[in-house]
Amino acid sequence: MGIDGNKSWRRRLVQTCLFALITVLTASCSLQPFAGSKDNVTKSDGPAVIPELSFMLVLNRNDSPADTIIPELQRLTNTKLTFTWVPDNIYTDKMISAITSGTLPKAVQVKAVDVKHPSVVNSVRSGLFWEIGPYLKDFPLMSKFANPIIMNNASYFGKTYGIYWERPRSRQGIQYRKDWLERLHLAEPKSINDMYEVLKAFTYRDPDGNGKQDTYGLIDRNDLVYGAFDNLASYFGAPNNWGLDADGKLIPDFMTVEYRDTMKFMKKLYDEKLINTDFTITSKVQQEERFVQGEAGMMISNIVYSSVRNRLQKMNKAAEVEITNRIQGPKGERIWGGSGFGGLFLFPKSSIKTESELREVLSFFEKLLSEDANNLITYGLPDRHYKLNENKSVKVFPDTQSIREQEVEPYTNALRTFDIRYLQLGELSEQQEKTQRMIDDTTNIVVNDPTTALFSPTQAEKGSELHSIITDATYQFILGKIDELGFSKEVDKWRQNGGNQIIQELNQEYAQINK
Repeated sequence: MGIDGNKSWRRRLVQTCLFALITVLTASCSLQPFAGSKDNVTKSDGPAVIPELSFMLVLNRNDSPADTIIPELQRLTNTKLTFTWVPDNIYTDKMISAITSGTLPKAVQVKAVDVKHPSVVNSVRSGLFWEIGPYLKDFPLMSKFANPIIMNNASYFGKTYGIYWERPRSRQGIQYRKDWLERLHLAEPKSINDMYEVLKAFTYRDPDGNGKQDTYGLIDRNDLVYGAFDNLASYFGAPNNWGLDADGKLIPDFMTVEYRDTMKFMKKLYDEKLINTDFTITSKVQQEERFVQGEAGMMISNIVYSSVRNRLQKMNKAAEVEITNRIQGPKGERIWGGSGFGGLFLFPKSSIKTESELREVLSFFEKLLSEDANNLITYGLPDRHYKLNENKSVKVFPDTQSIREQEVEPYTNALRTFDIRYLQLGELSEQQEKTQRMIDDTTNIVVNDPTTALFSPTQAEKGSELHSIITDATYQFILGKIDELGFSKEVDKWRQNGGNQIIQELNQEYAQINK
């Protein structure tokens, strides 16, 4: 073959190869949408990929819930969902075991009591969970409804790793016998001094009109936090668990003057027998029952009072219970409160490998805040679990309560994150509506704990043991078994047995986050 023949053969070979390459590329392009064009993705003939999401959830009932609402939830969120329900009493152990073995689902619930569990904190510190804070700005509903104070309370090391499930920051206040006040021609207490005068009258001026001195002003229980003490401490101006001193350093509440003022006030109530003398051994159930029986005219605790009021009026139709949440103290109107969340959803890197997968999971939580999905997990399916009244409020079918408990409420408890409602219940009683208004109002005066998002290894190890030192000393002071010097000695004992280390560790982290 000559030179011209070789050139012609090579030319034909190149043309053949180019034709084959073009054919392959054309076929490939016809099967794969162009990633850079939304139009091409939309027009693709291939089926859309539906994200598969797995969850580890707390089960607060004996059996797993029915999946009646799941098909609709999957449709509304465009997901395929898998739920692993773990009984509440073994949830912590199962969760820690899954963290250790790296077998977590894409979203895991962490109960409030476990948020500061050393295994959880160390896992976050080690980078085993995604930091989601930088991504939230891309999700408008989460950005709109997230409460900055609760977000901060639910953070780790000053950063956002979890989506919190919201709880009222405070439902604390006072329940009192309004009929007793009216019989004694007294006004609703508005200040600490008013409260003292009412308690004194309820004890010594025969408020029930039976001619006997057989009532207490205040019925309390063996709980400094959820009983009277911490609420009274907030009235007196004490910090919530921890506060800041004049130098901006964190100190525990029991090292403040206001805490001691509260102890002295409680001791005065005890000495004058304005409070049940056995409050240190009285349970919550006993406290409420004794109030219902007419033994006392006031409780300082949770202001959700419909049950107590109804039980009391069954025994005494003339009895009337009222509630209040605002008491004026040296620093104004204040109330004790909690963190504002019942736990967190965390997102493990072991099961969410990429940012794209993380966005898919976060997109699910974003869609849960949409009107249709929020209504679904809050109330269930229309015409099966509820119907709408003429004013577009929800009317729950009374005869489907057991169905709702099986088919809806577990998902309400597990999946509702931020506390929003597009539809309102239409069957609230006057007392329930007033309670809700008061809980909403309490948000304006609740005292926040600045250490909620902080972690102290010593506190995690010795916190319960050290807490009992102060609890016992507080009771001993109120009962008159130790004086202020004796209380100070117990505080020194707390400090020497690890308390000073806790103060140091919390202040170090607080300074690091707020520098």
